[in-house]
Amino acid sequence: MQHVEHDDRVQVSADRRTVWVHANDGSTVGRFSKVFGMDVHTTVTEQLAGASQCLRCTHGAPGQADWVEFCDLMQTHYGITVERSALTF
Repeated sequence: MQHVEHDDRVQVSADRRTVWVHANDGSTVGRFSKVFGMDVHTTVTEQLAGASQCLRCTHGAPGQADWVEFCDLMQTHYGITVERSALTF
């Protein structure tokens, strides 16, 4: 699948239905899918030190408010800016 790069830590699928966010240790800490919902996770480094995996996960088709929440959580937890314009609803 082809990806559109916004930042070396943020990947957007070519069809603009999925976004992945990667932390500095290489962990995938965020995934937002317009079909499956969102996953906001701790880093693998944190998990190996005993942290739980999920910070915020949903399991259904998300809406605009979920997308905004995802972007905010990536900024809050990792200091990674996910452009809200990367996906549209």
